[in-house]
Amino acid sequence: MKMTLIDQFLILALIAAVGTFSGVATGQATQTKPAPKQEETKAQEKQAEEKPAAEAAESSESSNEAPEPFEVAVAKNKIKFSASGTWAAVPPRSRMLEAEIRINRVGTDAADGRLTIMGAGGSIKANILRWQNQFKQADGSSTAEKTKTEERTIAGQKVNIVDISGTFIDSPGGPFSGQPKVERENYRMLAAIIQTPASGNYFVKLYGPKATIDKNEEHFKSMIESLKVEN
Repeated sequence: MKMTLIDQFLILALIAAVGTFSGVATGQATQTKPAPKQEETKAQEKQAEEKPAAEAAESSESSNEAPEPFEVAVAKNKIKFSASGTWAAVPPRSRMLEAEIRINRVGTDAADGRLTIMGAGGSIKANILRWQNQFKQADGSSTAEKTKTEERTIAGQKVNIVDISGTFIDSPGGPFSGQPKVERENYRMLAAIIQTPASGNYFVKLYGPKATIDKNEEHFKSMIESLKVEN
């Protein structure tokens, strides 16, 4: 059977069409092959992004660990305490002070807590009154009536514990600096007056934003309980 020119042309067109379809199918298959590799790359990128976050969280947890307690000594090493918590000894702001400790602020508190130790004269009552006068109440009530006091015996010494809260009237430059006073709302003070026969009265005072002091109240109590006195 002889093929006409038209038959030959149709056969050639059919062969060309089949070849084109095969090429398209092959191209599509080639394009879909890298997909698993792309997914693998995305997974690797995600792991790379998550790793620093995990390391930062681990570092944060590590930094929140309480440091080892450290010794605080005053009165020519005759009076000693053991301080704990996230506290750090710093140079005293005033020559009147024998020791000063910074207490890291918590939450949204605007300032760190401050603990000072010094020897001073004056009666117990007069010093407590002086501290009370450094506070005022938002409702106008008496600070003296809201002051909590306790007398204890620790390491054979009489110790007066004082707890005052309210608006603190701060003297940033010290009581005799002449600088304007600053009212700091929602503050708290924890203090201890230690009466020693050999070294006289020593005053340990912790004050700062209430949330920070509340958080460190047990550390303050622990420090006072650790008192050691050499006569």
